[in-house]
Amino acid sequence: MARKKLWQLLISPTHSILVQIPRALVVSALAAALDVGVLVLLVELAGWHPTFAAIISYLLGGVLQYVLSSIWVFPNSPKNVAVGFIAFSLLSLVGLAITWGTMWLLYDNLGVYYLFAKGAALVLAFCWNFLSRRYWLFRPPTEKPIT
Repeated sequence: MARKKLWQLLISPTHSILVQIPRALVVSALAAALDVGVLVLLVELAGWHPTFAAIISYLLGGVLQYVLSSIWVFPNSPKNVAVGFIAFSLLSLVGLAITWGTMWLLYDNLGVYYLFAKGAALVLAFCWNFLSRRYWLFRPPTEKPIT
């Protein structure tokens, strides 16, 4: 019995926001690791400007997030993968704007170390991304009224 509950908590699709948030945090952490890793590589090894590198790294992390979100976080993936990915990407553009704006404000204008600025951007973008995806893209089916 405990094994079944653990399986449901860790693996099974769920509409529970209390389970989806930790899953989304895990997915975001993995995407953030890819995002920050690519950011550091582009800045430190390739010599790119941090703000532009943050945009590219954010987009790569977004691809990973879509795949993991549609498989593990939200049980209601769009039936058409291409349409779902396009909608996911459009919602992510707001997250990208949040990332760019945060980097621009904190790094370019206030001189905050780029990795600290990126950390702030990740927190803000996570809030937008989770809520927009949960309520617009991977929306749970509406319950039928009791008659």
